[in-house]
Amino acid sequence: MSAPPEIAAPSPARRIACPRCTAPMRVLSLSSHKGQPVTVEHCPDCRLVWFDEFESVQLDSFGWVRLLREMEAGTGRPLAEAQVAHPGCPRCAATLKQVQNRSRFGLFAALECPRRHGHLHSHSGLLAERGLVRPLGVAERRALAQERHTLLCLNCGGAASAGDEHCSWCGTALVVIDMPRLAHSLRLHLDGMGASPQAIGHAIAWPCRACGSALDPARDTQCAHCGHIVVAQNLPDIDPLLDAAEADLAAAAAVEAKRLARYPSTRRLKPASPGSASTPAAARRSVLSGWTPLLIALAAALAVALFVVADLHAPGRDPMEALRAQRLGARPGSAWAWLPAWRELAPGDRNGLQALRRGLFAVHLRQLAGEPLPATATFGQVIDDTLPQAARHRDTTARWNAELSRSLKIDPVAGEPPLGDEAAEFGGRLAPAAPNVWIQSPSRTAALWALTVRNSGSFTILAHKLAVRIPLDGRSGVNWRCHPAPAANPVLAPGAGVPLFCRTTVPPSAQEDTWRSSMQKLRDGEATNLQWSDEALQTPAGFEAATDRLVADALKGPPAKPPRRSWSEWWSMLTTPRRHALLLVGGVAAFAVFCMVARRLGERRAVVAALSAAAIGSYLGGRGEGAASVLLVGMYFVLSLLLTFGFAFGARLYAQWFLRRPGQV
Repeated sequence: MSAPPEIAAPSPARRIACPRCTAPMRVLSLSSHKGQPVTVEHCPDCRLVWFDEFESVQLDSFGWVRLLREMEAGTGRPLAEAQVAHPGCPRCAATLKQVQNRSRFGLFAALECPRRHGHLHSHSGLLAERGLVRPLGVAERRALAQERHTLLCLNCGGAASAGDEHCSWCGTALVVIDMPRLAHSLRLHLDGMGASPQAIGHAIAWPCRACGSALDPARDTQCAHCGHIVVAQNLPDIDPLLDAAEADLAAAAAVEAKRLARYPSTRRLKPASPGSASTPAAARRSVLSGWTPLLIALAAALAVALFVVADLHAPGRDPMEALRAQRLGARPGSAWAWLPAWRELAPGDRNGLQALRRGLFAVHLRQLAGEPLPATATFGQVIDDTLPQAARHRDTTARWNAELSRSLKIDPVAGEPPLGDEAAEFGGRLAPAAPNVWIQSPSRTAALWALTVRNSGSFTILAHKLAVRIPLDGRSGVNWRCHPAPAANPVLAPGAGVPLFCRTTVPPSAQEDTWRSSMQKLRDGEATNLQWSDEALQTPAGFEAATDRLVADALKGPPAKPPRRSWSEWWSMLTTPRRHALLLVGGVAAFAVFCMVARRLGERRAVVAALSAAAIGSYLGGRGEGAASVLLVGMYFVLSLLLTFGFAFGARLYAQWFLRRPGQV
């Protein structure tokens, strides 16, 4: 064991101001149990000592002797006037809070940083933390009176009256030093050695203040000759004890040095000198040094998460399975784009192709009507015909005709198309009945209607065999069969128009009622919402032609973008090992965030923030289940509560193992 380090020169990195008088504090480099010096700040004018975090429990016997010597040296100086009403932390300037901590010796008062940067002790409070003081009782007061010793405050040295319980200068309770306990704390806890046997120990020469007889304050509480009790009210009173302790420690250090020289394998690291590169000011760890293990764990967790997500997005080996997993999309008709791929994968399945056409046709009609599909609807459900019943309408013809009626509108600005051969087929005997409508005369049993229609919908319509009816209240109306004019393009793309010739046969029974009402609507311009139907859809060839045009529309449009999967859908797609891996990744990430918040803002605030986030997450995760939501939310919150306190315990261990400074526990 080497000699104790001396007081270090204040370095710019460690120089701090006293929280009470704002004067620079003295920097002490003291030896510790860890073999590296501990840096402690002391203000002799205010009788205050500042410890960073756990430094107060790291000092060895040499360190305590040196600190007591420093505290003793300032007892003769007058107590400085307080310049700050509410002292702040020298590290972060946060107002220090008064705490009542408990040790195995009882309660002691201190000022603590709310962000756990350290704590501030008075002289008497520091001795009380180690149990080195006892209350000033009647026996001590009587002994001091016998010695004609003025009653003084142990903390500031101020004079007190015989009946005072607290110092009138600094407000500290009047106490005396517990000499036996102090002697044992300095002699029996020697770094590198165990307790010295009682038989070979030697008595410390301590003269009794009443009769002058020698006594050992480590063993005797009163003089064996005159009965005068051993009492030390001020730090200078323990000079003989400190001298004896230093002599014992020096002798023990010499013995330990010989033992280490004899057995090199057991040689311990010596405390570094103040000027070496291993002092706290020069050998502080880098900002990331303590976080390296946690960063490595985070990198490993991120790699696992990326692997799971990449494997989830990887295309399947079977092309048919990949096609079946495709989402239908929200845009009307977008699912038709997958039909050519299915043809290539199943070229000989004619029945399956026809059923798939019917299924996609029903899906398209539902989308055109504004009825949303389930978010999880896939192309495979259309193939298997397992979509919910609302998406599988059997009466597709009526729904298609309803969409035609919404899409086909008469073009009012189009001119009258030339009749040509259409009039010749009537034998030239035509009489006008309404705008662009002629009736055959004189029989009045047939009529011709020339009109131009435009496609105002979003899909292509084939105008080969269309039928139209003018709706009448309570009556069937007049039915017309239409075909495109010669040389006209029968393919009606969205926004395109085509001239049509429509014929009807008017029975004599309908001429007086239905016919005249229909013509009156045309004359008044009221027949705009016509009821169209596609007669070609009744044949397999016409149905295939119509759906082929829908496929062409889907292929010309933008690619279908399936809706985003919800978190529950993503989770359901994972296997159990992958779920466990992601849970582990989330736990590591949450623990890392908790450690950072606890290091920055303090453990209590980190716990409050974690519980607040847990309450929100528990509500979001457990809602939507009816009466069971209360139980789910409560269960999730209890699990989060247990996890949060587990994080707090783990963060303390991590900070103690990896985030301590040199010389700290």
